[in-house]
Amino acid sequence: MHKHANDSKKKKILIHIGMGRCGSSSIQHALRIKRSELASKGILYPETNPIEDGHHVLGLLSDKKLEEAQRGWMNVITEFEKSRCTTLLVSTELLIGISPKLFEFIKGVISHYFVEIIFITRNQRELLPSIYAQWIKAGIVFTSFQHFYNVTKKEWHFTNILERWSDAYGIGNIKCGILRPNGDAIQLFSECSGEENIGNILKDTRIRINGGINPTLLSTLVFFDKLNSRNKIGETFPGWNEIEPSCPERNSAMRERLVGLLEKQTKGWIGKGRWKLGHKMEMEIVDEYMGTNSEFHSKYLGLEPKNWFI
Repeated sequence: MHKHANDSKKKKILIHIGMGRCGSSSIQHALRIKRSELASKGILYPETNPIEDGHHVLGLLSDKKLEEAQRGWMNVITEFEKSRCTTLLVSTELLIGISPKLFEFIKGVISHYFVEIIFITRNQRELLPSIYAQWIKAGIVFTSFQHFYNVTKKEWHFTNILERWSDAYGIGNIKCGILRPNGDAIQLFSECSGEENIGNILKDTRIRINGGINPTLLSTLVFFDKLNSRNKIGETFPGWNEIEPSCPERNSAMRERLVGLLEKQTKGWIGKGRWKLGHKMEMEIVDEYMGTNSEFHSKYLGLEPKNWFI
């Protein structure tokens, strides 16, 4: 295992790798709008794309875009070295699914720095319906939540996600937190960062609410995609580097308008709604993740209350 000593002479890199649907957008938005204040305290939150809050170019999933991701990292490191900042902070939830090639490149390009990883997640019973809804909204095709769960469930074991990061930088340098229902993701991120300046700067920022779609209304998009999509996901997950939006062969503009309409209806008289997975589905999820969640807890959470995954 390759460990980095906490050498005060070394510059520090904080990498927030997600998870998605655990407040990442709120965290990234808060960091972007506080970029100048962070820089004044020696913390660089670089701009890789003016229209994005997060650094998604640094975690491009497809190996076809490997060179683009590599250039992104080189540009960020160059900016860091030219700055007066002593801490570089980058954030994209895409990093949980990057290819081994990109992971090895990142290890090489940041090998001279002290590195800490921030990982925020929540109970899979809450997390997976949210991921499913987000993917359907983005145009990734599943026939139902059960279909989504059956073909992707092996991807949501947190110990597996963190294994290569902890092998590279040591378990002690993986900072994890559990986002509880109605919890403050920005505050939790600040606590995980271990940086007092980050906490002080971000404490007044508000959580950013992404447009969602009522679970009942989501079935409308599922039905639309059955009629219009060509990129069907089968009985096995194709892998992070191969998953792409469904690219409807026809009526793509109609789908975009439909998404907007369903978001408005969800915010209006219908309300947000609640996921009702049913007892059998919930027990399937509990049985799948109980063991690795307990392992994740003991390795990364220490004295955190253990009832979060039950």
